[in-house]
Amino acid sequence: MMRRIIIAVFVILALGAAPVAQAESGDDAARSIFELFDGEWRSDGSAFGVPASSRMVWTPALDGKYVRLDYGIEMQPAQGAASTFQGVAYYRDAGGSNYKAFWADNSGDLHPISAQRDGDALVAHWGAEGSKQGRTRYQLSAPGKLEVTDWIKTADGWRQFNHNVFERAPTAN
Repeated sequence: MMRRIIIAVFVILALGAAPVAQAESGDDAARSIFELFDGEWRSDGSAFGVPASSRMVWTPALDGKYVRLDYGIEMQPAQGAASTFQGVAYYRDAGGSNYKAFWADNSGDLHPISAQRDGDALVAHWGAEGSKQGRTRYQLSAPGKLEVTDWIKTADGWRQFNHNVFERAPTAN
């Protein structure tokens, strides 16, 4: 009897740890937020107050246990040398509409992330109490468009420091 209970608990836990990506259902509300974001996105405009080209790619990773976000910005200031910002995050399902992740970038930052789905958006809170903290909102705003808005927490509250509208990159046939 005890063995059956242990096996039943194991099966329930195994089913609850299913990969982040869900089967496509046609109903966006039932689909994984990462399935909606999947693929390459590009934005031309500005970043951090200078002309820039940005690219982000969302892909399943590590046997579907995580979703990887690769993020890059090529900045072209009017004066001075061009610069590149690169970051990577790994997200995993934490149950319900919650996700855990970490972020690392070429500025040397390494942040834990706690994220929640909000309809067709993912709201990621990054950093830790006593250190740099921020919030990023990835929002599907129209067919083929994904808005990314970043805020940093200051002594005076939240201050927006970046906003880009990305378009889904064409896929190779």
